[in-house]
Amino acid sequence: MNLGIYRAGLRSRKCIDRRRATRTMLACKDILTLMLAWLVTATQCQSLPTRDEELFIHQMRNPETFHDSRLIPDGAEVNAYAVTETITRYFFLVEEDGPPLEVTITPCASTLEWNISIPEVPEEGSASGINDQLEHQRSHSSKVGSILKTYKGFNVSTYSSTNSPAGIYMLKVRAVDRDSSFKIYATTTPNSDRIYPVLPSDSRVDVTAVRKDRVSLAWKSSLSETVYLQPIKYCVAMNTERNYPTLCGIESRLYGDRRPIVPNVGFGFSNEKGKRNSKRLRKRKNKLELLTKTQIKTNSSFTLECIGTKKMHTFINLIANHTYFFDVFAVDTKTNRSTVYQHIQVTTPAGEEVQKVVMLKDGKMLDSSVQQSKPKKTFQIDVGNKDKELLVTVQPCTHPVIVEILQDTSVVKSGVVEDLQSFTINNAKGTYYIRVVGSLKEAIHFKIFATTKPRKYPYPRMPDDNRINPYRNLRKCNSVTLGWLTSSETAQYCLYRREDTSTDSGGRKNLRLMNSCHGPGMRKRSEKVFCTKVNDPSEQDTVMIKKVENLKTGTNYIFDVYVSRDGKQSLAYRSVKVKTKKYC
Repeated sequence: MNLGIYRAGLRSRKCIDRRRATRTMLACKDILTLMLAWLVTATQCQSLPTRDEELFIHQMRNPETFHDSRLIPDGAEVNAYAVTETITRYFFLVEEDGPPLEVTITPCASTLEWNISIPEVPEEGSASGINDQLEHQRSHSSKVGSILKTYKGFNVSTYSSTNSPAGIYMLKVRAVDRDSSFKIYATTTPNSDRIYPVLPSDSRVDVTAVRKDRVSLAWKSSLSETVYLQPIKYCVAMNTERNYPTLCGIESRLYGDRRPIVPNVGFGFSNEKGKRNSKRLRKRKNKLELLTKTQIKTNSSFTLECIGTKKMHTFINLIANHTYFFDVFAVDTKTNRSTVYQHIQVTTPAGEEVQKVVMLKDGKMLDSSVQQSKPKKTFQIDVGNKDKELLVTVQPCTHPVIVEILQDTSVVKSGVVEDLQSFTINNAKGTYYIRVVGSLKEAIHFKIFATTKPRKYPYPRMPDDNRINPYRNLRKCNSVTLGWLTSSETAQYCLYRREDTSTDSGGRKNLRLMNSCHGPGMRKRSEKVFCTKVNDPSEQDTVMIKKVENLKTGTNYIFDVYVSRDGKQSLAYRSVKVKTKKYC
């Protein structure tokens, strides 16, 4: 730790006696003595800055004082140890009223049960000269004597207050599963300390590809690297048990969890102090070198790997049809403190198929297909952190497809899509995956579109009945009359014809296999009958009627109507086959 940084922040003190008295508290192991010492000094001087920098430097230079007094330093992370049979108590001093307070507990090898409080000062056993001060402490705040927070779990947890009364706070900790090391960080300057790496606003880990034997991940840079220019590296962990919320938890799982060795104070000689400092530096260097290795691996089911500044990684040699848990940590290379990204778990496929995730851009149409060898395709759309309405549209071109929309591992929407179909998700936020599965063992082409802005919807609004109606009583030897419903918006309608020379059964097959994604741009110019634009449609569907002339006698024709708006995507009505009269 660079003590010069903290030394530069030292401010003048108006009360030397209080500072000296506070340092003597480090040797106090009895909570009553600790409180009395603080109360006596608190009434003899003016208000001080939130943190005593001189005391802080003393604690950092002499870590053994924490193990003797269990007084947590203000603004530094310390290693501690909890046992299952006994509650261990730690103390934290807030010297003046009103500062913010944060106390963060990081479990390592076991679930922890802890609470924080401002204990009451006992009525009896007090020195007679400070009874007034004790009474003042008892009535100082409604928080005195009450438990401020209780927590039981394996995750990193924090007690936070924006306005804390002066006093001595007591932290009680007990290990639940087994004896365990853990970390304590307490501060009255949480807005300026920033000792843990800061994650980006989007702290998700994206799965970019999944195969039966490998998984590829990607994530965004830590703000500590890009904004605060701190030396940050990334470590990734994979196992088959569960997600781990702390890096020390993974280290405990890999290397075992040992009780920290209490530093030997010695007799105060200068050469002893130099030896202690040298030993701490060697221990710190060894720990950092341990995490600097390219790959740390105990067995095939648990891996920890530090990959430098890269923001993507592929785990290989996995087992098909197995569930793996992945954790990504941003690690400060100077302090070894870390912050975990959002957890993720992935199940590898059982077969040879590759689940490649295709990114969708908001408001952009994408042409795609599934093959017989790869009957599934997965797409990803990021909505953001605010609630929005997500619209997903799928248009099969030849055959129906099965569509599933998922968030995490839960299916939000699904269905068999035979024609153009849209799925609407209200209050959507985060990342969604759209899985398209072919319904037949052959290539199927389709279009997919997703947006959070309805005005970007590219398709025209079709009427509910999209059939083309041939008027049988108006059929002639060289003409037919057709009619279809129009929609209630401005749009252009184009009618095309093509001669069908196949048999009746073959004609039906030919009609059925028309590619519905092909617009008028794919048709021959000679097949065009006419195009017209309706600029002022009525609120209700109206019928458009067109007589098609100059046809051959006794001939089968297939007619198609395409509708489009603003030059965007076109949609086709259901094709119809009509035969002109043979005798007139």
